[in-house]
Amino acid sequence: MPLFVLRRLTELWEALIAFGRLWVHIPDVPPTTGPPPGHPERLCPELPPTDRERALWDDLTGGSP
Repeated sequence: MPLFVLRRLTELWEALIAFGRLWVHIPDVPPTTGPPPGHPERLCPELPPTDRERALWDDLTGGSP
């Protein structure tokens, strides 16, 4: 009897999840590659790193980016 009840509760749970997906749209999260454009921490690929930035990269990674 407990196995029968457990199976029915599992089926009920899955049915509630499926029913909820009909009413609630959860959009997919797009993969990000960093901060959005205009963010102060976004890197500018057209500008070479300064000496200080290069020294920080060396401290963090052991080499330049």
